Amino acid sequence: MKNLIKVALFCIILFTFYACPLGLDYPIAEPGKVQIDEALIGTWKNKDPEATLLKIKISKKDNFSYEVQVLEKSELYALETDNFSAWTSHVEGQKILYFKPSNEDQYYHYVIKELKGKNLITCDLSLLDEGKDAVTSIVALRKEAISSMKMEEFCTETENWTKE
Repeated sequence: MKNLIKVALFCIILFTFYACPLGLDYPIAEPGKVQIDEALIGTWKNKDPEATLLKIKISKKDNFSYEVQVLEKSELYALETDNFSAWTSHVEGQKILYFKPSNEDQYYHYVIKELKGKNLITCDLSLLDEGKDAVTSIVALRKEAISSMKMEEFCTETENWTKE
């Protein structure tokens, strides 16, 4: 019985952390240095009806940044705002889309695994080597991201989006 309780508790903790994005004190790069990708602009619907984010709208703010609005979300959505600024960067050939909520100084990072036409595949930027505690600067975050990207488990949990 104790093992069943331990397994159930582990599953609850895993689900809680998986459903909530990892907020970091630092962005993956200095915001506003990389030109936007026009292909990201539009309204995107998550193909998984049980995802945390169900529908978002990405708009051009200027040539180097986006405005993002959460249009639909599940009960698992934990942030207190639906409005973000966003930017892109590249790390080891991977495009990273990172968001900053309008009401806090945290950054949320997602890897764009694929962007083709009306299809977008993303995953959380998982910090698998030394974890969140190793992130003390932009340089440290990039180092942790590069190390994590080399691990077999990196970006195995994806989200599939369709542009409306």
